[in-house]
Amino acid sequence: MTWLQGFLRSVAHDRRWWWALLVINFLGSLYGFYWYWPQLSQTPPARWFIVPDSPGATFLFAIWLGLLLAGVDWRSPGMQLLGAVAFVSNMKYGLWTATVLPQAGMKYGWEFDFVHLSLSHLGMWVQGFLFARHYRPGPAAAAVALAWMVVQDTVDYRLWMTHPTLPYQAEFAFARGAAVALSLIWGLFLLGQSLSSRRHVHG
Repeated sequence: MTWLQGFLRSVAHDRRWWWALLVINFLGSLYGFYWYWPQLSQTPPARWFIVPDSPGATFLFAIWLGLLLAGVDWRSPGMQLLGAVAFVSNMKYGLWTATVLPQAGMKYGWEFDFVHLSLSHLGMWVQGFLFARHYRPGPAAAAVALAWMVVQDTVDYRLWMTHPTLPYQAEFAFARGAAVALSLIWGLFLLGQSLSSRRHVHG
């Protein structure tokens, strides 16, 4: 096992890292909800649940970590479902931001927000991917997470247009395409991983 593999394993299994990530994700979620406030203030309250994509993802991950720290078995159906949605959301929205903002930066010029938001959101992808590998949700939970990602994209980019505020509206098609592609990539990744693990167990 390499040093990096050992370090990542410790992050996934050491309660001290869980506490650190819980605090980081909780505070990051609060900042994210604050950042989304201008958009939320112009959205009917009944639709607020679908608007803050990234802070919603980190908040779900923080809840999952809190339950894990409280001793809840990660293999329980509820934890698997919560974990599946949290993991896929972090992987999807982490890479979505780290794709859409740099693309806009290369076309229109870089801004400070493009840099720090892209880097911080890459951290979302890392934690989502890491914990998805060590705490693998079952097929049912993974399928629900994939379906939820598709629902979010449909609502965000077609039905209610509640997608994140874009740096340039001309990038709408690219942002929508990236969201749909990442939903399918990481949703199917989680589902494929769960099916592979199940075959290995029963093989």
